[in-house]
Amino acid sequence: MRIVPFLALGLALLLGACGRDPAAEQNDLPTFRILAGSELKDMEPLLKEFGQANQVNIKLEYSGTLDAVDTLQGGTNHDAAWVSHGKYLQLVPAVKQQIVQSEKTMYSRVVLGLKPEAATRLGWSSGQVGWREVIAASEAGKFRFAMTNPTGSNTGFVALVGLAAELSGKGDALRVEDVPTRKLTALFKGQSLSSGSSGDLADRWLASPELADGMVNYESVIRGMAARGLPLTVIVPREGVITADYPLILLKKSQQAPLYQKLVAWLRQPDTQKRIAEQTRRAPLAGSDDDQVVNELPFPASQAVVDAILRGFLDEYAKPISTYLIYDHSGSMRGDRIQAARQAIIALTGSDGTASGRFATLRAREKLTLAPFSSGPDPLQEFVLGEDSKANAQLLQQVAAAVGQIDADGGTAIYDTLAGIYPQALAEKKQERRNVAIILLTDGKNTEGRDFEDFAGQVQVSSNTRVPIFPIIFGDADAAEMQQLAKMTGGQTFDARTTPLVQVLKKIRTYQ
Repeated sequence: MRIVPFLALGLALLLGACGRDPAAEQNDLPTFRILAGSELKDMEPLLKEFGQANQVNIKLEYSGTLDAVDTLQGGTNHDAAWVSHGKYLQLVPAVKQQIVQSEKTMYSRVVLGLKPEAATRLGWSSGQVGWREVIAASEAGKFRFAMTNPTGSNTGFVALVGLAAELSGKGDALRVEDVPTRKLTALFKGQSLSSGSSGDLADRWLASPELADGMVNYESVIRGMAARGLPLTVIVPREGVITADYPLILLKKSQQAPLYQKLVAWLRQPDTQKRIAEQTRRAPLAGSDDDQVVNELPFPASQAVVDAILRGFLDEYAKPISTYLIYDHSGSMRGDRIQAARQAIIALTGSDGTASGRFATLRAREKLTLAPFSSGPDPLQEFVLGEDSKANAQLLQQVAAAVGQIDADGGTAIYDTLAGIYPQALAEKKQERRNVAIILLTDGKNTEGRDFEDFAGQVQVSSNTRVPIFPIIFGDADAAEMQQLAKMTGGQTFDARTTPLVQVLKKIRTYQ
């Protein structure tokens, strides 16, 4: 009779082994953590193979250039960084100290991709048209283009900085006073579509192809557009472009240098390079037979110059923006939630001194409309920044004071508030003087007034034009409904349940 417990135990062990979660097994393995550019998500399948073969978890944690600077300056516990272009990291002293070794892994040029009919209409072909002709067409309203925000995305970042250095005539010796402000302002008159990431930019253009004639992006992304229904002509301006070489960077605190060397060797071996080219459309280090000889645009040798170019983009070159910040102060926001909301919004007034925080602040020429709500919409508060830095500083203090006075109380009238704001935002967008966006921060489900269907009907009949809504999923907010809200307006949801709200709000700023 005593055999029964042993049989039961054996059966339990067998069933446990059969049902064992592979993910749980992987968690027993060492982890090699890489701070990576978001465009490297397409490398995950290959890295998984390497991990399985070498009994290690390769974990990519995604970040833009400026966020990566913040992370690395803070003394990260990542083993490596993997970005599209490493020169800016090398310019920041505190980051440079963290770098032990850097090895190129693949190539993708940042080029122009044009609709074939636009290339024909403009008479542009690769290697023949120059950046100055592109600028002239943009300024004259003959060329509209999509490009990522350079403060949030590597493609926009390297394109802007390299072009500024080239147009200045000073190359990498460019000084702050040499930045070609007028030429860059003329170029960005033609920008009609923006985003915080290269992949999302392509998605947005595919969703509304009539919004632009072309796109500045990685050549790998542009060549991949044909398979998605939008074939493009690759244009490499005759002065040249910036090439992303995707350096894999070993960091000082890593205890896994031998694994780094093994991973670099594996990425650079011919078979892996071939597979990278096939699966991601990036060029192998050895090049290819149809490679066009292209000049490489210079990159400034000073962090101060690069930062001045980025600040200039926000305050001078790009079209001014109008932000409608709708935030919930209902009773459920009481306590830590309302405090987190206050801190995140106040950070936009200049209290965040990090690299990403400095470029997420409210911009010169920006119009901010604060729209707090609970059981119903509160009176709107509008702040319009100008070009005078001292006057702007005083205005930012007023914004901080206004946000600090909000208390949590009442119900949640999300759609009554949106219904009042949306027509105003839409009318402003139709004027085409500003890029207009709505940010929605709520921690709960709608409990008062109109519902989602009511507001969706209002949006559908209002106009073919849409004002993007960027809902922040926070607390007990209805995630599915927030995703629908973003999708129908051309916006995007951002999740603050697992990421600090201040970080989420900074990220949204790069999508404006």
